[in-house]
Amino acid sequence: MKNNFNNISKMFIAVGAAIVMFGCSKSFLDAKPYGSVVLSQAISGEDDMNTALNGLYSSLRATDFYGRTYAVKGDLMADKVFLSNQNSGRYLSFNNYNFVKTDAYASAVWINAYSAIKNANLIINAGLLPSAGDNVSQMLSESYAIRGMIYFDLVRNYGLPYTVGDPKVNLGVPIVTSFDATIKPARATVAAVYAQAIADLTKALSLAKFNQGATMTFLATNKTRTVNSSFFSKYAIELMLARVYQNQGDWANAKAAAQDVITNGGFSLVTASNVISYWKGTTPLTSKTETMFEVTSDANNSVADGTLANIYVPKTNGGSYGDILAVNDFYNSFTATDVRKGLITPSTRSGQAGTANYIVKYPIDPINYDDVKIVRYSEAFLILAEAQYNLGDIAGANTTLNKLVINRDPSKVYASTGAQVLTDILDERAKEFAFEGYRFWDLMRLNKTFVKPQAQDAANLISTSVSVAPGNANRLFPIPNDEILVNPNIVQNPGY
Repeated sequence: MKNNFNNISKMFIAVGAAIVMFGCSKSFLDAKPYGSVVLSQAISGEDDMNTALNGLYSSLRATDFYGRTYAVKGDLMADKVFLSNQNSGRYLSFNNYNFVKTDAYASAVWINAYSAIKNANLIINAGLLPSAGDNVSQMLSESYAIRGMIYFDLVRNYGLPYTVGDPKVNLGVPIVTSFDATIKPARATVAAVYAQAIADLTKALSLAKFNQGATMTFLATNKTRTVNSSFFSKYAIELMLARVYQNQGDWANAKAAAQDVITNGGFSLVTASNVISYWKGTTPLTSKTETMFEVTSDANNSVADGTLANIYVPKTNGGSYGDILAVNDFYNSFTATDVRKGLITPSTRSGQAGTANYIVKYPIDPINYDDVKIVRYSEAFLILAEAQYNLGDIAGANTTLNKLVINRDPSKVYASTGAQVLTDILDERAKEFAFEGYRFWDLMRLNKTFVKPQAQDAANLISTSVSVAPGNANRLFPIPNDEILVNPNIVQNPGY
């Protein structure tokens, strides 16, 4: 993996890269010579905007972005999985908690994120107004939603949680909302980046015109676009907004957003009998069942074996690496009646002591590859339950939690009181979102000290681990060293 990444301002100089995202639209390429398209003319109608937006979505699937690394970090740096002794050499710094300022993953995430933000900015600032019609309004909505999501995830990776210290003082990431080849932006505060993410998602929600399952028709070309789970739709945006409020500790707004998704979104939970088959599917959905937004791939648009499935699923199950294993105690925490237990397969692994609890949650499909779930309907119930708990509605929290749990473990019923209610919610979050990249962020936003397992012995006991407490520098990615070198306004995170 190369480490010679340019600074943010250089990303925006590459007009050619901006043009590539528009794909092979003949009407676009015929407008001007390939290398001299004026940015203000690149998107002149809704068909151009659709092509550009497809390019923006495509940029999200990069391996060191939403395609894999974000999700891997969210589990491998937490307390439920570890990197097998026998591994492919990937994500060692995540397992070992030994990032350095030149870490290649931190650099790759940074450049992929700001490249996608650049693409979103080009669409948002193209000059087409929502008043041009529902299609334009919807596509602007999706562009704002993607930008807001990226800023939220950037600030979580490179800045302290909103709930730790003073977010108006703690440094987050640079905010760039328009093209300017001369800028060398400083890091905004955590509070400012959260405000940007909320503003973008709120704007996106106000502009959204279509729910999942609707069909958009572009009148100039008579092309259609089905709003499936590959695209941000109205209630997926609102649930993403609820997630930001949750991480901010704004429980009133988190509750309102999650409740609206449940009441008015028209989505349904995947039922217990369908959980395993749901995870085997690789086709974008229009059914409003569980998946609200996902980053999708196919044979022509994929990162080959750089997928989330291949890092988890071993060759014996059709995958590639199978490097990351579930802790035995976590596997045993699933009851016999919990259907989610079937997403982990106990086996053996050459060079690995004890049981190898392989994660088989993700399908291996050589045609469609794997799709990474970003927003699932289950989250609405877990955010709502946590909000109800924090707002003092214990009965409501239990009721909401049980509505989800009956669709996962029909024999389980929660009726806890006091602080145990929050423990129940967090335990269910750990199980429901296992290997999807949530656990680390729950531990971070709640400022918890936890034990990170690093190796396992023949008795399935954790033989090597590290205690990760608040203040551990490696909880945050380093700001890429190349960025520090070329941008005098950027300062590094403490400890690097």
